[in-house]
Amino acid sequence: MGKQPGKLRSRAAEAIHRRIRGLVKTLLTRDGDESLSGLPEAIELNLRIPMHLKRDHHADSIQFSHALLAQVESLRIQGETEALGHRFGHAPCYWCDAPVCEHSMPGDQRSVLVGWSATGIPLWRDIASLLIETGDEQIDLLYGEDPGPVICWRGEGELLGEILPEYLSDSLFARPVGALLAGGFPLPGHSHDNLSVTALVVESRAGRIVPRYSLNLLSTTPAPHHLATLLGENNRSILSGWIGSLKSALHRFQEELVVEATRGQRDSLKSCRERVVDLLIDSRSHLETLRRRSQRRTKHAQERSENPNRPTSAAIPDLLACSEADLFQDRKESTIVLRGPQGRIHIFTATGRHITSAIYSSESIQTRIARSRWILLGDVKARAFIERVNRSIPESEPGRPASDAS
Repeated sequence: MGKQPGKLRSRAAEAIHRRIRGLVKTLLTRDGDESLSGLPEAIELNLRIPMHLKRDHHADSIQFSHALLAQVESLRIQGETEALGHRFGHAPCYWCDAPVCEHSMPGDQRSVLVGWSATGIPLWRDIASLLIETGDEQIDLLYGEDPGPVICWRGEGELLGEILPEYLSDSLFARPVGALLAGGFPLPGHSHDNLSVTALVVESRAGRIVPRYSLNLLSTTPAPHHLATLLGENNRSILSGWIGSLKSALHRFQEELVVEATRGQRDSLKSCRERVVDLLIDSRSHLETLRRRSQRRTKHAQERSENPNRPTSAAIPDLLACSEADLFQDRKESTIVLRGPQGRIHIFTATGRHITSAIYSSESIQTRIARSRWILLGDVKARAFIERVNRSIPESEPGRPASDAS
């Protein structure tokens, strides 16, 4: 009997397979390793390879490329959603139950995410219209003589407050914790055009020791621009500096959670979310600082910054000398407000970080209190806040009470 032929083998075909595998991994990880971590160990691509045998038909190569890229992109979405509970650049749609759909991106470059509808559809709003509707004075920064970026804060309650429970209860999407809605960023080469960006922080807990917090940037960038290029390391714009700082802060916070958990000091979920809120409020303040730095400083501003009697320098002494009746919570901004002497107002995060100070008129202060924009913090919370700040002040800090003599 003749010898049975063995399995056919082609080293060239094996090399092609290895190159396709390498290409697929490169495409899947171009924005990070999350896609790979959310996919099974083994996957299978169903590829059709059209070809003309008698001549080189370039359209066959294009058709093959499109089919390959479409499958890889589908896998990338699947992996990212499985690993993080969201798709980068898209707001999840609870109505469609999809991370990517016709509702998941802003319709134009100036729109930001303001929340979700009762049926779970993402709601987008032109940031200028939003500022006008809410009576926000930042509208002058968009259309004034010296324009600059604007920024608003949205907490979890404002983002998800309208959704009916049945659309959220069984959702596998990462949970939005808070968002910064920013706009007025100039586009290179377009002096009269600007861009808006929503920086959404979401929480995923599936299979993890500590919750995972991710930054999802939502924006529709007009051609020929790309958000990744605008945020590149070589770009020194306000937008790049702000987002870079926010990414770093969120990364450090995530590392802190992991370290604390390994030491048996795991925070409650409520506490983790409060720390994320503080991080976002700090980031809002940072963008405002970058905006001020970018604007031309007048002689008056220079003199004011050199004045040792400006409100900022009195923040800690005023806090340590205040009574519980001088501390308020700003319900809109989720910050702590200290009413100091001579119209001084100091703003802190809930964890005690000083954000800014200003001089307010008596009428302005009373209006905010009368309208319940500022509500009393309460004696217990006020004393705890003062003590928290006091513990964090270095011994050499001016205004800190001297230690008792032994």
